[in-house]
Amino acid sequence: MKTQSQKNKSFVKKSLRPFLTGLLAIFPLVITIVVIIWFINFMSSLLGPESSFGVLLQDIGLNFVSNTIIAYLIGLSITVVLIFILGLLVQAGLRSQFNMLTDAVMTRIPVIKTIYDASKKITNLFELKDQPDMKSMSPVMCSFGGKGGTAVLALLTSKEIIHIDDQDYYSIMIPTSPVPIGGAILYVPCAWVNKVDFGIEGLVNVYVSMGVTGPELLQKKK
Repeated sequence: MKTQSQKNKSFVKKSLRPFLTGLLAIFPLVITIVVIIWFINFMSSLLGPESSFGVLLQDIGLNFVSNTIIAYLIGLSITVVLIFILGLLVQAGLRSQFNMLTDAVMTRIPVIKTIYDASKKITNLFELKDQPDMKSMSPVMCSFGGKGGTAVLALLTSKEIIHIDDQDYYSIMIPTSPVPIGGAILYVPCAWVNKVDFGIEGLVNVYVSMGVTGPELLQKKK
């Protein structure tokens, strides 16, 4: 016969099971909400009324009204309209001219050139068309320490092998989560780098979800 202690443990397990089931069911929604809130706060710090850019928008709007909130909204609306018009012009066939103009200006400044080139390559990751200089970039799984070591999903920045101290290395980028538009650049031995069977969209999916979609995507693609 079961003792009172065993009965209590059994009761606790039965009581916890529905709670854990509900927790697992709501977990993806919670993660999504957390990511959205983080992104909103991040964008607010960059573009909100209290940010430097927000003050600039208020200055634009204050030319029309005296209320700072309304002035900010007016400045923001003007900025959105200008960006929309720029998008229409680029779609109409002015992309090459626009790129030539911005490249000619930004690439002349040493430090700015480096930042501009890096941001341009990252932006190209999210474009639908194939870019010649992006074909060599692909998601990979890096096993630090060799097979059986710590596995990290990363982006192979170039298929070109780099020789350092008589060793062959690949250049990889480990993105940040949940916004994978930056990260650390590492040079790892070629033997540590393995291909994966999904594209950049899969890598972005994993990092944006903060790893929640990782098991499903990685195990499915073995």
